[in-house]
Amino acid sequence: MQLYTKKNYDNTKLINMKRVLLTLLSVLLLLNLSASVNIISKETQTIKITYPMGRGESSNAPKTIMEISDGWARIHTEFGDRDSNAPVQTTYLDYINGKEIKTALLNAEESIYTTRSFKINEGLELQDETEVIAGYLCRKATTVINTNSIEVWYTTQLGAMGSVQPGVGVPDGVVLKVVRNGNNIALASKVEILKHKTNLKAELKGDELKSSAFNYKIQQSRVITANVFDHESIYYRDIPKVTNLEDEKVLRFAQGSILLKKVKLPEDNSGYSIFTELSHYSEGDAYDRTGSVFMIPTDREHSFFDGLLNGKEHLPQYFDKDKKQYEGMVVTDDYLPPVELMRFYTSFGVRGYNHIEVADYNWPDSVIFKQEVTDYASMLKGDVWVGIWIGNYVHDGHNVTLEIKYYPQTVSTPKKVYPLFTTVNIMEMAGQAYPENLFRNDSLTVNFSIDEDVKNGYIRYISTGHGGWGGGDEFNPKMNEIFLNGERIAAYTPWREDCGSYRELNPASGNFANGLSSSDLSRSGWCPGTVSYPVYIHVGDLKAGDHQIKVAIPVGDPAANSLSYWCISGVLVSE
Repeated sequence: MQLYTKKNYDNTKLINMKRVLLTLLSVLLLLNLSASVNIISKETQTIKITYPMGRGESSNAPKTIMEISDGWARIHTEFGDRDSNAPVQTTYLDYINGKEIKTALLNAEESIYTTRSFKINEGLELQDETEVIAGYLCRKATTVINTNSIEVWYTTQLGAMGSVQPGVGVPDGVVLKVVRNGNNIALASKVEILKHKTNLKAELKGDELKSSAFNYKIQQSRVITANVFDHESIYYRDIPKVTNLEDEKVLRFAQGSILLKKVKLPEDNSGYSIFTELSHYSEGDAYDRTGSVFMIPTDREHSFFDGLLNGKEHLPQYFDKDKKQYEGMVVTDDYLPPVELMRFYTSFGVRGYNHIEVADYNWPDSVIFKQEVTDYASMLKGDVWVGIWIGNYVHDGHNVTLEIKYYPQTVSTPKKVYPLFTTVNIMEMAGQAYPENLFRNDSLTVNFSIDEDVKNGYIRYISTGHGGWGGGDEFNPKMNEIFLNGERIAAYTPWREDCGSYRELNPASGNFANGLSSSDLSRSGWCPGTVSYPVYIHVGDLKAGDHQIKVAIPVGDPAANSLSYWCISGVLVSE
């Protein structure tokens, strides 16, 4: 039993008085709001709400519009400068049947839609906080989506329901503000009460898709995809020699280790980010191999085609200090070397050797290599010769699919590109020399000319070391030094210690007694099943005229029949 003292009585009385005062204040607030805003009436047929996007306040600024009428809500975004090919998306809420319907018109011709059910207030936690937004008293509800804290502010004073972002929640009122992680992502600026009914019911056209497929198709609808190779085999076999360059036909060189094709790319690519995307799997080769996606410049008197069609002897020769020659690797006044778009390394036998069982590993069907190459936009337009090489001596080797993709972005001025060198011996299977002696007590020296001043230039440089035994350069870090006009501008060691992260891509990788696998081992700038990313070496501003670049690497000595060598490529890029 609780004994009430005078003090208890006074406290209880005080609490009751506070409750009465709060109730009176709430009533007064509601009366005040009712006098200052248009509370929904029987004559009202449509509610129209505007949510500005970003900070734009001009009439041309993008904004989201939600309309509510007769148990339906329709949400769409208006863009003042919309691209004619941009997807047109609309969301409908059918409150009578509890359905959300999303529609999209793609490229002004293809219609798709998706539907889902919803329940009022599902997933929302109602809070006591209130706020006046656009003249209406709103209540706060909260939820968490993908670790994002979401606030949904809604009003019941409009006598209707509508959620501008139904994906985060559908409360029993009209949503006037949505906050994500403390930042407004939708805030109503204007509420219009219209005295005419609007038919907001969705008109369904085209294919119905699952939500994930619907969203993906919208995302990809403006992507331009150039299909270069589709499930083409790369191998080492006796094949007929190519004597003519045929447009849009897959050509094979160097015993089938090189694929080449002339492709038509978008002429205007200034408003795109450009990526190469390669899918690869083994058709019989169990080993990790060096691969390169490249393009062949043809705007000088001679090109890499001289060697492909007529033999390596027809390529410009570079001589090291011991007078050993290397074919087609450096720029000359009348020759540009191949431009390497992406260096990749095949995994140990993905798909072809997926029957090998290793506990806790589920091998994938293929490996995807993807890298941005927007730096080369000025060359990746119009008619371009694109190729893939994988170094192998296997009758049933590899299978590749290559696409070049253009993703819309802000329009920018394409950069200037000056190919300088590549020691990747793409024609290895046709006798092109390994660069094994090129750096031994020597350097690669390239003399080049530029016909106009270079501003904010950098060398896009890829470097990987090879020699697959304990003392070989594949497994031993070696510093790369780069000199421009006699001054050292960069020194770094290409070294990957993350190769173990890609074990699940390498079913045929050998396993050692110490618990490691061959694909786990650290390597000189590469890992099996990965892309070797470029390093940007800043050169700044250069005057038009003659220049010289040198690359020095302390290459290891050979052991019996094993060689150490370095595959490097460099392209000068500038504004």
